[in-house]
Amino acid sequence: MKDTANLSTRRQRMKRSNKNQPGEKPAGNAGYIRRLVHETGRQLSGPEPLAPMDYRDEIRCKDRAFSSYWYELTRACPASSIIESPLPRHYRTTSKRRAHRRGGGLVLSSDESALSDAPSLLEPGFHADIFSRLGSVLNENANRKISGSLNFAVIRGGYDSAALIFNVTEISAAIVNAFTGIAERLKESNTKLDAAFLYHDPEGSKYYFNTSSEIDGPRMKRLFGPGELSVTVNEARYSFAPECFSQVNLSICGAMLDAAKRLLDHGGGGRLVDLYCGYGFFSCFLSGDYDEVIGVDYGRAAIESARDNMKRSGYRGRWDFHARRIDRKNVSALPQTRLPEYFLLDPPRSGTAPGVIENIASRGPELALNVFCGLETIPGELARWARCGYGPVECAPLDMFPGTPEIEVMVLLKRDFSIKREGARRPGRKERRA
Repeated sequence: MKDTANLSTRRQRMKRSNKNQPGEKPAGNAGYIRRLVHETGRQLSGPEPLAPMDYRDEIRCKDRAFSSYWYELTRACPASSIIESPLPRHYRTTSKRRAHRRGGGLVLSSDESALSDAPSLLEPGFHADIFSRLGSVLNENANRKISGSLNFAVIRGGYDSAALIFNVTEISAAIVNAFTGIAERLKESNTKLDAAFLYHDPEGSKYYFNTSSEIDGPRMKRLFGPGELSVTVNEARYSFAPECFSQVNLSICGAMLDAAKRLLDHGGGGRLVDLYCGYGFFSCFLSGDYDEVIGVDYGRAAIESARDNMKRSGYRGRWDFHARRIDRKNVSALPQTRLPEYFLLDPPRSGTAPGVIENIASRGPELALNVFCGLETIPGELARWARCGYGPVECAPLDMFPGTPEIEVMVLLKRDFSIKREGARRPGRKERRA
């Protein structure tokens, strides 16, 4: 997440760090949104337009809208029913507030479109309590000056404990001391707050983990508490650096891992290649089904966490994790093997870079599981797979973001020799050398 030389990669990384923040509905999913508006009878404005609905009604409307959208997109296989979220409200394990100056004071806004500091129906109650108390503290006369450096306040972790991260535009001894004192005051009134950090973003970006600017020194500074966040999913414990990407709805993560295991079931053996692997969320859970595991992610902190989590898992096969861009060149450079390959890719909301799908397909994997965190890239990505001779055989949508129009979609792809590979070709000599 630190290279600023490549603008397109930088933008991709910024989108990934914020990819699970619903509310903005890109035009590419217009067919689904149009159907959802019809089903719900609601205008889908604001960050959580479906939150006032009964969840039974919400999931039924989403299911009808998505199944119709998917059927129109591809008739190769039907979509399964949407996997429901165990927590339909108060589920977000990452929540944020943007700092805005208004009337001589500071507002920590949960809805930037309205500059509202009203608590969200999607975040746990203790998040709202921390943000409310933080707003009061920052508006004290003694903290008015120091609060001017705050861009975001972010809470991340689990349902029993969490860390507070102050995204600030500058770091100095005075700022470190002031925010340490503020966080310690908040901890006194909320026992679930067990760590605090400063994240340096001199640009004051609209992304709460923006990495586009070059800075001197580390971007993340621990104020107190553990240096890593920890979550438990399906009895597996993961630890990761606070800036690593993680799913915002911890309650559905167990079902997500189970779905991935079912979709990629092949009787065991072979090599799993986990692209955009993060801290090893999929890799560590699925590793027992494979002889070898390779994970790739651009974030060095994520890769270090993935290595630690794999060591902790007790997996006895061969494995390695690489901190690299996921592009045409680095997919081509993956080591060859005589083992059958199985790919899992969970890219940012913007989708995969040019050549990634094409180079995966040129390796002839037995199966590829493509996870989409939004619908807008699905048509284009499926078309690229089809040009390479791969088609969808199963589709498993998940309600990762209850209360919003967004859903997460897992699509299993397999080589289909009946597909006419229009425009498909093997990589040329220059591409193979790249």
